[in-house]
Amino acid sequence: MKNNILTLFVLALVGILFSCEPRIDFDEGQWGDTAFITNVNIFTLQTDEHELQEYYENGELTPARKRLFISIGNAEIDNENFTATVRVPESANIRQAGIVIYHQSVRVEPVGDTPTAGILTDLSAQEFEYMLVSADGTTHNWTIKIIVE
Repeated sequence: MKNNILTLFVLALVGILFSCEPRIDFDEGQWGDTAFITNVNIFTLQTDEHELQEYYENGELTPARKRLFISIGNAEIDNENFTATVRVPESANIRQAGIVIYHQSVRVEPVGDTPTAGILTDLSAQEFEYMLVSADGTTHNWTIKIIVE
């Protein structure tokens, strides 16, 4: 009787362990080269007159800040030369702005001294390079140009 219980226990344990392995390996690389930019926007943060319902330690309400896109329309995307040109009005302050990159790749990395996308920084250099990486390992270095009109 004890051998039967021990055998059932071992079989159950083996069954549980083998059922935990993945049954299908999803190969994201099957989709091929997806290291392309679909759009780029330039943003800044705007302090709103409203206040959030979060408090500092001294009891004051925190000011509300929201992302404000300052770019004009959609970016001009050149998939052959890997460039994206985005336009901003002359009145915009690009010394305290950030870049939002729309893409389908698995990773976006700044190249060299290029600032990290999504972070407020000084964009007055007006030309930045990012490397986009596909799931299949394909990479493209994209140049983002900011034109002030």
